[in-house]
Amino acid sequence: MEQITRTGHIVAISDGMASIRVDLPPSCTSCGNRSSCGSGNSAAATVLLSVHASARPGETVTLSIAEGPLVRLAMLVYFLPAVTTLLGAISLADGGDAAAVGGAAAGLLLGLVMLRMLGRSLSRRTVPTTVLMSSSCINPHPQP
Repeated sequence: MEQITRTGHIVAISDGMASIRVDLPPSCTSCGNRSSCGSGNSAAATVLLSVHASARPGETVTLSIAEGPLVRLAMLVYFLPAVTTLLGAISLADGGDAAAVGGAAAGLLLGLVMLRMLGRSLSRRTVPTTVLMSSSCINPHPQP
C-alpha cells in the first residue's frame, strides 16, 4: 500500500501527546496556487500525536499515513454533501425554483450533519491513521 511521508519537528509535549509541526513539501513553496490552497496559507501544518516517553521537543520526526484511507475520506468529505445537495434539489424540483433551492439547502444541511456523525464515529476508532516512523534529535545538547 502506498504511503505518504512527511518530516516534522516536535514543538511541545504534554501528557504523552506531542504537537508536531509538519514541514510542507518543496513543491508547495513554488506552486502558483498557494493563495487558494489550504496548505499553502501557512508555512507548516501542526498535528497532535501520542509519542514515546523518550521523545523531546526539537526532535525531527518522520510521519507516515496510508494513501488509500486518506483518499477515501477526502472523497467522502467532498462527495457526500454534493450528492445530498443534488438529491434535495431534484426531489423538490417539481415545486418550482424556490422549492428546488430549498431542497438543495436541506440536502446540504443533511449531508453536513451526516458528515458530522460519521466523523464522530470514525474518531472513536483506536487505530491511528498517522504513524510516527522515526525520530532523530536535531539538538543533542539542549539548553538548560
